[in-house]
Parts: sequence; structure tokens; C-alpha cells
Amino acid sequence: MTRIRSFARIATVALAIAVIAAPGFAAVGSANFKTVVAIGDSYGAGFESNSLNEHHSVYSWPAIVAKQLGIPLCTLGSAATDNCFAQPIVSYPGIGPEMTLMDISTYPPVIVNAPGSGTPLNTTFGRAFNNVSIPGANVADTLNVTGAVASPTRGVEQLARFILRGPVSEVDAVSSLKPTFILVWIGGNDFLGSATNGTIAGLTPLATFTTAYGQMLDKLVATGAGIVVGTLPTNPIAVPFFRTVPTVLINPATRTPVLGPTGQPITLVGQVDASPFVGQLQAGSLLTLPAGSLIAQGFGIPSALKPLLDPTNKLPLFGTPLPDSVVLTPAEQAALVGRIADYNTAITAAATARNIPVADIKGLFDRFATGINVGPFHLTSDYITGGIFSLDGIHLTDIGYTLFANEYIKAINSGYGTHVPVASVATFMQNNDPATKMASGAAAYPGIMWIMSDEASKSLSQMFSVTSAPASRRRALH
Repeated sequence: MTRIRSFARIATVALAIAVIAAPGFAAVGSANFKTVVAIGDSYGAGFESNSLNEHHSVYSWPAIVAKQLGIPLCTLGSAATDNCFAQPIVSYPGIGPEMTLMDISTYPPVIVNAPGSGTPLNTTFGRAFNNVSIPGANVADTLNVTGAVASPTRGVEQLARFILRGPVSEVDAVSSLKPTFILVWIGGNDFLGSATNGTIAGLTPLATFTTAYGQMLDKLVATGAGIVVGTLPTNPIAVPFFRTVPTVLINPATRTPVLGPTGQPITLVGQVDASPFVGQLQAGSLLTLPAGSLIAQGFGIPSALKPLLDPTNKLPLFGTPLPDSVVLTPAEQAALVGRIADYNTAITAAATARNIPVADIKGLFDRFATGINVGPFHLTSDYITGGIFSLDGIHLTDIGYTLFANEYIKAINSGYGTHVPVASVATFMQNNDPATKMASGAAAYPGIMWIMSDEASKSLSQMFSVTSAPASRRRALH
């Protein structure tokens, strides 16, 4: 017994020494929320269903964090001297325009572009916006793209003209406000444009990413503000853009796989990795969302099945291989996930070296992939019915951005010892029967089929320059 007590005393002393010797995490800056700013990309801007507009920018994740911090959002009547969180305001249906789900009372529902186009409304606001997140921006763009590009050729440069409104970058713009707290989420576009085009050729080199991320943080740390950053999602199947369209032929009447002579599902045919080789898709391949519209026109269906499935030649593109731009092979997925994991290592290392808390956005998307419970609702990353992702299959819904914002609030509380309440999603659920509806308003039928209009399909393709099929009304074989 004496020996046990001696060991206990030794352990207690050792623990006390360890606690004294190991300093606690001292986050950069402080929990001063007088002037909160945000830099980032389309997620930070509240981009939703292929559109930037006033209906959803109020639910951008930085706006939600600001509201939970007690900071009101600026409106069109706000003055530059008002203590409010200012964002670009674009009239509905926005710059896109927004994809909308029509005829949800009938089956199948139809996805169309809302008519018209939106216009920036507060371009003369008398100071820099608090939220200067620019859709399409990557890490280097936060330092290099300004709002004064004379002849913009990239989407991010065009949008920067009314978001930054002058010869300043995102980092420069928020620094001009003398911020006391900075919210940062950036890096998705260092891989997303490549992934959505079925390739890894356009991934930002790791060294380039690491250098730019460090330079960005150094400039932000120099402001003396508190800062929170976030990791990137690494799981493609967490996103409906990559998980919705099956790689086997589906009977649209039964929504079940069509079986071949051997009793096995018929695998679709496509071009493999931008090579001349054409064959059945490899097991484990993923198809992007635009592939659904191509398949509906005959793409990817083995040509030997034409006498059986299209004897009257209604689908002139029957048997045309799916282009490589809509296929992510297992090898491409592995390379993509590996590169994003390296980005996350760089983000975490850069943040740790500067005492910056990190929001676990990777973990959030991992939970999206398996589904999460919010009250009586089970939210998933299923297309249309899941409630988390919008109709473009990449960007979040208002609910999704709220969940995203809550991860930042958790990181703020953990890193700065605050007790900021997380945001509720209850308001989004009020008019939905949990037994039959999801937050999108669509009937929650498993494996729901949908029709995407030609205009909506084209706008989806143009969002990331995805190969588009010839014009026609597109029924997704889902």
C-alpha cells in the first residue's frame, strides 16, 4: 500500500510539472469582435444553386457567425459609419442566375434557371465590405487579384470588380478596416475546378499552395486581429456533384439498374483519363452531376444495346462514350484526396506556427457523407432531398452554411475561451413534415428522379467549364 501511495505521489508531482512546463494554447490576437471581417471564396459569399444573390448571402457562413456575435448585417440603407457587417448585395435571381426546383407537386420535379439576371446593388458603399469572399478565388488570389483588373478574363476577376471595388486584394481590403477578428476559409478552388472536370491536371502545386497560405496569414497576423481558419473536405462522396449519377445503366421507370445477359448491372462506357482508350468505367469510378444529362441523351450506353433500347433512333448520341471530363477514376480520386490532405497539413502547420485555431471543416464534410441528425430530420448529402447541398451539387443550402458557421463558432470558443452560441437551424424546418419533406421543400423519395432544363444544365456546366452536351431537355436517369 505504501509503495502504491508513493507511486501516486510521484505521478501527481510529474503531472503538475508537465502542466506547468507545457504552456496552454495562446491564440493570436484576442476575442475582440468590434470589427469582424472575412476573406474566402464562393462558400464565404453564400453562393448557392449556381448563384450569388441577396436571398442567400445573408446566410453565408461569415454572416451567420457575425450574427451570432451580435453584429447586425448591413442593408441597402446602411451608412459606412454604421456598426454592421457589410457584404455585397446582388438582386435576385443573382449572378448565375439561381437554379430553382419547379413543379415539386408533380413527379418528376424540374430544375430550371430563374428568369432574368441580378445586379449588384451596393457598389457605392462608403468603405470596404466586411466580407470580401469572391466566388472562384483560390489562396493566391486573396493576395493577387484586385478589383481593378482592366480586362478581366477569369470569373474571379470579374466578380472582384464589384466586391473589392478598387486596386486592392481581399487581404488588403479587410486590412484597411483595421479588423479585430478575421474569419478565413480558402483553398477549395485550388482543387475544385480540376476535380469537377474529371482531372487532376489543374491542381495547385503543394509548394505554391503552402507559400501563398503562409504569406496570406502573415499579412493577416500583422493586423493584430484574432484569426480562425479551416481545413478542406477530402471526401468526394460527401458532395452530391460526385455521388449522384450511377456508373451503371438505370431504368428511369423503376429507378433500378438494368441487368445484362449475365444478370449483372450494365456498366457505362467512357473515355478514360483523357486517353484514346474507351471502355467500361472502372469499378469505383465517380461520375459528375452533368453526366446525368449526357446519359439521358444516350452517352455512355453500350452501342450494342441500341436495337433493344433505341430501335427508332430517338437518341442520335446513343453509344457515344462519356467524355473524360465527367469521370473521376479511382486513380484520380486517390491523387485528389492525397493532394487535399497535403493542403490540410499545410493549413494546420501554418496555423499552428502562428497560434491560429483551426475549424474542422474536413470533419464536418465527413459527417455529411454519412448523414447527420438535426432534431427530427436526418440530413444527408443526397441531391435535392438531402437538405445540405443546393441544386448545383457543390455549394451548400442555407442550412448547410449554418452548420458550416457553427464549426467556426466552435473553433472560436475553443481557441479564445468564449461562449458564443451556435446558430439554430430550426427556422429552416418550420414548414416541413419530417416524415415526408426535407429542407429543400422536395418530397423525400429515395433515389428521386429529376429533369434538368437545357438552360440549367448549361449554367451548371459553365460554373466550372464542364463539358456540355448538345441542347435538349435533359432527364436524369437517377
